[in-house]
Amino acid sequence: MARYKVKGKDCQLKVKVKLSFKEEIDERQLDFFSSKYIRGLLKVQAKKKNCIEFYGPIGISLFDRLKKPISKYDFFFIMEQVIDITQKVNLNSLILRNVVWDIHYVFINETTKELQFIYLPLTNDKKEADVLRFMEQIIYASKTMEEADTEYISRYVYFLKSLTSYEAEKIEKYIFSEDRSVVNTIKRHNVGQSGFITDKPQHYYEHYGRGNADEEATGLLADEDTGLLNNYDEEATGLLDTQCEQIHYASMYRLLTNETFLINKPVFRIGKEKSYYDYFVANNNMVSRSHADIIARGGRYFIVDLNSKNRTFVNGTPIPAQQETEIHDGDAIRLANEEFEFRI
Repeated sequence: MARYKVKGKDCQLKVKVKLSFKEEIDERQLDFFSSKYIRGLLKVQAKKKNCIEFYGPIGISLFDRLKKPISKYDFFFIMEQVIDITQKVNLNSLILRNVVWDIHYVFINETTKELQFIYLPLTNDKKEADVLRFMEQIIYASKTMEEADTEYISRYVYFLKSLTSYEAEKIEKYIFSEDRSVVNTIKRHNVGQSGFITDKPQHYYEHYGRGNADEEATGLLADEDTGLLNNYDEEATGLLDTQCEQIHYASMYRLLTNETFLINKPVFRIGKEKSYYDYFVANNNMVSRSHADIIARGGRYFIVDLNSKNRTFVNGTPIPAQQETEIHDGDAIRLANEEFEFRI
């Protein structure tokens, strides 16, 4: 498995990808990609036998960005860019599975909110691009702001579950229905106000090749070696914390450990998946890695079994997989043989 080293220097992001001994660069695909300028994909700077170096505008990993509260607009702005990059990849006769679909290695400029993906073509790589799973990564890593509409993520999850495969046009149409300004902004190629956004991609990379980006537009590096930015607005965050204290959340009581945890997200995952979970069920091998979601929508709560091996039960009755089942105060929830009580 490839290893990634990320650095931020002179307002520029540099990513070095070192391949494992089993991996090999697809030289033909890489040369074809290197001849193109596609906004949203990091540019190849250098390559060796088992190593490729990429560069682009400064940013932090999407994973780190999602640790901080995100607004409805920013959430869908990210999702629309995911759709946009898949369309660009297909339009330019590139291969979708060569994009690195991992929120740890997708980068975002915190000022312009623009995403940057890595295009890594390997020989004998037969895996398929799972864009819906990537969107799922974003959903479960997101920490939402408290605002007028707090149920947009649960609505979006409900919509995505209605799809049998990734359909860019349908998802884009849904995002347009939630916030048309998001789609219009991306389509106008106006992703922010810093100087590097341009309809002429050669100017885009010339700008960053010179390393003379406007400091105000890009922000300040907190750590030159990692390229991570940590200059969030403390006043805004403090206000959010005050607002959150006034909210009443539903909760789950775990009978085995006498532990109570809050259902403090619109879509709350329970399981043992290392990539993302909101409550980790320790010391129970019967519970699946991604066992169940609890969804809050319209003042009601639903539980969804995620095709778990040992099923999910509500008041002793097994529920169907991938379907919402409404739950109420005092309901007995069982994941495999692990018992909980749902409380409002």
